[in-house]
Amino acid sequence: MVAIYYVFQTPEGEFRVEMSNSRRKGDDYQRDLAMCRGVYRRAVEHYPQLQTGGPFFYDSQNSLWSLSQLNTEKLSFTIYEGVTNLSNFIKADFVLYPIEVAKELSTNDIENTATLAPADADKRLHQAIATILADGPKANPDVITVNGTTHYSVRPVMGAQEAIWFPNGDRSSLLGVTRAVKTMEGFEKQGVFMSNDMRISLFHTGRSHMTLADYFRTFQGFHYHLDRNDVVARNMLKALKNFRVLLSYGKHARDGNDAKTIPIRGFGRKPMDQEFTLPDGTLTNVYEYFRNRYNVELELTELWTIESTVQSGGVGYYPPELLRVIPNQKVSCQQMTPQEQSAVIRRSAAKPHERIQTTDNVAAAVGLVPRDLSGFLQITEPLVVSGIVLKDPIVQNCEGFYNAMRQEKWGIVFLPYQTVRNAENVLFEEMHRSGMAFDEPRIMYLEPDNQFQGEFQIHRLFQEAKDNGIKFLLFIIPSSIDYQTEVKVCEQYYDILTQYVKKETALKMRHQRDTRANIIQKMNMKLGGLNFKVVNDYLDKENLLIMGYSLSKTPELGDSEVTTVGYASNFMDHPQKFAGSYKFVERTDETFSTIIHETLRHSLQKARRARNMRAEKVVIYFNGISEGQLAMVNEVYAPQCIETFQSLRKDYAPELIILAASKTHNERLYLDSRGVHNLPIGTIVDTTIVSPVFNEFYHVGAKAIQGTAKPVKYTVVYSNRPVKMEWVEGLTNTLCHEHQIIKSPISIPVPLYIAAECAKRGCAILEHRQRLAVGTRNFLTTVAEMNRNYGYDETHCGRTRYNA
Repeated sequence: MVAIYYVFQTPEGEFRVEMSNSRRKGDDYQRDLAMCRGVYRRAVEHYPQLQTGGPFFYDSQNSLWSLSQLNTEKLSFTIYEGVTNLSNFIKADFVLYPIEVAKELSTNDIENTATLAPADADKRLHQAIATILADGPKANPDVITVNGTTHYSVRPVMGAQEAIWFPNGDRSSLLGVTRAVKTMEGFEKQGVFMSNDMRISLFHTGRSHMTLADYFRTFQGFHYHLDRNDVVARNMLKALKNFRVLLSYGKHARDGNDAKTIPIRGFGRKPMDQEFTLPDGTLTNVYEYFRNRYNVELELTELWTIESTVQSGGVGYYPPELLRVIPNQKVSCQQMTPQEQSAVIRRSAAKPHERIQTTDNVAAAVGLVPRDLSGFLQITEPLVVSGIVLKDPIVQNCEGFYNAMRQEKWGIVFLPYQTVRNAENVLFEEMHRSGMAFDEPRIMYLEPDNQFQGEFQIHRLFQEAKDNGIKFLLFIIPSSIDYQTEVKVCEQYYDILTQYVKKETALKMRHQRDTRANIIQKMNMKLGGLNFKVVNDYLDKENLLIMGYSLSKTPELGDSEVTTVGYASNFMDHPQKFAGSYKFVERTDETFSTIIHETLRHSLQKARRARNMRAEKVVIYFNGISEGQLAMVNEVYAPQCIETFQSLRKDYAPELIILAASKTHNERLYLDSRGVHNLPIGTIVDTTIVSPVFNEFYHVGAKAIQGTAKPVKYTVVYSNRPVKMEWVEGLTNTLCHEHQIIKSPISIPVPLYIAAECAKRGCAILEHRQRLAVGTRNFLTTVAEMNRNYGYDETHCGRTRYNA
């Protein structure tokens, strides 16, 4: 075991911190790893015992792995320079403790790496192999490692396409490879396997020693007198939200690349206008503070300041000219423009044979191929496994919709001079063909004077609609003006169903039947209809309630302790009608536990009222549960479900099956038949590459429009009765055909899809409403208030599939 301590000088005296047991996250954690690696390299230079034998593999924290016995007593070494630029650094202590026999590992330990309680599994063998595999990338200066498991090559990769470069903000794409080490069932006995997959991501290029003010100049339209509320500035903030920069003034200037870092949270006022209160109660501004405290005369007095959180929880303000860029930061999805996202997605969509070759080339380029370790690690050809292809369920086609609804008291909304000629008549024809009855719509106009007043005008339009008894609004708006979030916020607030169609799409309606059909299919689903019936033995012949839960993946709320959980079930008047909603909950390790009882109970009750169905079997899909949290399903979530059943009636005990779905795995499956191809829809693989302790299977639910299809992995975590995997696999396959908006299958079961969309909707509404309420009495602080004010529970819309 390795222990590395850094000692710093503080006003209170010497402060000693163990860097080899870091609990920090993100960039701060990566910096701690780098500081540990620097000390370890110096220790290797100092001790002959670490220069021979081995080979040795250091994980940059407290583990040093060796493939041979290290015959030495405790080693200790103190370093006084050369490992950090921090000005208050005194020394670093390195300690290597003798290996204990109990910590020796062999292939006999493989069976201990997989248990029904993953958090209790002995992961040391996985950690050792992962450390060995990462040794090459860590030693390569041309590699950027993200989250410890994904390695990007700074240099071009042989045979790969050229990088994508976006001059606005100086962003460039890099090719990478992500690795995972896990225990699988294997052919004859379980074993430890590594899987790789290609990654393409954008990075903020920047340059070392470039100030943030200079970096701003890479954005088109920027100048030093630009107002922070200008559209260019707002787009820049979106591109740089949570971007980290180095402090480069006062003592921080002497710390160089080891200086303190801060994240960009917002743009403040100009230095002379941005006032704040000092600890002694004195009111000052940024310009005066830096002149008096650091003897710095700011030059860019017309440029906004940078807002960031400080340790006390408040907001600090910093001049961009005194902040330095940290190069090669990964661009998050929230920082990308739609054009950048589309470009990355297109470039990532490599065809199967291209993906295999590129993945191998990137792995070699970053050094993710261990040195000669014969007798310990074996690099093999990809595994060849068998699978089956399930038949597509029969979709019952009718002259029109299976259950067509009536569209009454509705309106169509345009911008002035942006109407689509004859749009209502085209819609009428398709509605009539589909069997929908309808009233004449009220034609309404949204008349914003400019982009800033758009939201006010939207509220005024919704109030007018409500005053006139309108229940449904169809918006047809040019894509150059994005009011979708504001419209959905108003939908929840005014309890009026909405549908948002881009004008460019509406213009295609007359000539493209699929386009107008999709619009009407979505409309019918929002109104509570059913477009077609999927003939199957699962939903037709069994009293079956199916639920899906999904976490929001959109971190728009920054460091908020509130997250959004979406849920959906078939509680409506037909077993194939699914709808859902969302709940705001406090972020914990047991995020789902706070809503399971309420949402499951209500779904069971609603299904009983809607179609007189007393569920004899309940199947629940979760998305967002990691492998380490699987035990929580057995220990927390399943008992909550059983308590919910008993709360309805003491002897009520339906069959319960709980599955965890995941697309975050590394496994890519290909059809090897006269070349490498995508797997056909309905493919199931449930042997060899699955867990040795859980019932598990991979399923291809949808056809890849471009690139390589990625199967979804399903783990049956809990069942209170013996479970037939063929039944679970068949149900999952059927549910992928229940989307209803289109007849093509989707990649995940429809209750999970709806739950995920609901979670996104809830997160967007929460972020939007809270952002507007900052500093006012309307700002909400508890999840109970948020659910009451920002949710759909007590609305008419909440009884429909409003987010279809």
